[in-house]
Amino acid sequence: MIISIDGAAGTGKTTVGIKLAKALNYQFLDSGKIYRAYTYKMIKNKTTETKDIINQLSTTIIEYKYLDNKEILNLDGENVSNKLHSEQIDNHVSDISKIPEIRVKMTELQRKIAKENFIVVGRDIGTIVLPNAELKIFLTASIEERARRRFNERKNENIKDIEKSIRNRDYIDSTRKVAPLKIPKNAVVIDTENKNANKVSQEILNLVE
Repeated sequence: MIISIDGAAGTGKTTVGIKLAKALNYQFLDSGKIYRAYTYKMIKNKTTETKDIINQLSTTIIEYKYLDNKEILNLDGENVSNKLHSEQIDNHVSDISKIPEIRVKMTELQRKIAKENFIVVGRDIGTIVLPNAELKIFLTASIEERARRRFNERKNENIKDIEKSIRNRDYIDSTRKVAPLKIPKNAVVIDTENKNANKVSQEILNLVE
């Protein structure tokens, strides 16, 4: 089966998804990393104009593998797996992701990657990318809780700045014209506030069974 897990930034999608993949011996795809890889390239190339961002799609090769419980993402032959979670990428990924041409291309790529026995996390998986997923999950949590989680991951950033960044990303993701963040049809909504990843994973495992 295919399990989709959607939700806003910091709701725990990736942590929960990886735990589920291990428990079920499934493959795992964090769709956000594909957008982050492209954003990384645009920042590296100092590309800011929308038409130039779109034009570089045709010369970009993104390859994704899940090996030994690790995500490996190659961008134009370079392994960028450990370069995708900078504050700079956080601040630009939503703006680049909302460009319709980018979403179409990345959606095609995600569909090619995710075959059977896959857990895919993102913001439009159950609505657009894999609307026929057998189990759809939508995770929620307050902005304050999500900012706290991000702060615990990256102590060098100011928590108020993280909160502001999350608010901004929520707004862009939920109001974009193409594939906005919303609860998929027939999705099970799980509030992850005050719950650790193990508890959320177990709730989903119960639904799988």
